[in-house]
Amino acid sequence: MDKRPASAVFRRARPTVAEALSLPTVWRGDGSCLDWRTLVQISRPGWWLVHIWLYLAPTGQKYHLLVTARFWLGLLYALFPLNLLVYGLNDCTDVDLDRDNPRKGNFMYGAKCTKEQVRDLPRIIVLMNVVGIAVLALASGHWLTLALWLVICFSVNAAYNVEPLRLSSKGPWELPCVVFGFSGVTALASIVNDIPWAPLGFWAHMTCLVLRTQLWTELLDYEPDAKCNRRTTSTLVGKTWSKILVVLFLAAEAGVTWYFFPDMLMRIFSISGIVSFVALELIRGTDDREKKKAMKAQNALGLSLVFWIWHKGLFAS
Repeated sequence: MDKRPASAVFRRARPTVAEALSLPTVWRGDGSCLDWRTLVQISRPGWWLVHIWLYLAPTGQKYHLLVTARFWLGLLYALFPLNLLVYGLNDCTDVDLDRDNPRKGNFMYGAKCTKEQVRDLPRIIVLMNVVGIAVLALASGHWLTLALWLVICFSVNAAYNVEPLRLSSKGPWELPCVVFGFSGVTALASIVNDIPWAPLGFWAHMTCLVLRTQLWTELLDYEPDAKCNRRTTSTLVGKTWSKILVVLFLAAEAGVTWYFFPDMLMRIFSISGIVSFVALELIRGTDDREKKKAMKAQNALGLSLVFWIWHKGLFAS
């Protein structure tokens, strides 16, 4: 039994609590510990558009939400802490693979973390997401629902990234896991903002969008993944069939768009995705730099379209 005074015990515990709740203090460090630049890179700002799209979907034309704190807090959470969870767990398990991946080390495709940085990453992920959801629960009053949402969110991401399941390396099972995971962002928007769930057309469109984006990303990572015998859907079926599958999902996305959404701008964008991919991958072929430029251009165009869709309320019930 510890017979030291209670004050001594509390003094000893204080540094441990402070360390557990600590965050990085510098923008760019020497790699010996996490810094904010690495954390932001891990969250993939180049792909924040996906979460913006998913979060805004059920809120279209609901202008009253724009003056509420919970709307903006939810969007902020979806952009950084949630993306840190989604991509951070992946980076924890792929540190050796990412070190040799020439696409890594930027704000589009993620950081090149050192083993020292990765060691502290799970704590940062848990801290920022638990605090983030607590803030949203305080703003919305949905404590139980958001707590359940967070448990499901951690479970799905763990199933995707962590053994014994680690579905990210057991293609094609990573595909339904990714679709279910990203659908949680739209569910979060409905929960936080007290609004109806998005209609069927959105869920069909979102499924096609997520699947073609996932396969296109896997295709970009084909060489390093194949080199270390990682079984994604892309390495499982090969480069040619990966490209065919992306085209099929792009075509399905266009079909869903034309069936559910009588909006010409949205329809044109869906067709442009097919044209650009076929031109880049199937006709002339491109190097990694050209692919990055093409995806950035499509992101910029997609971001513009998001606000049009929101203004028209195409994804809202």
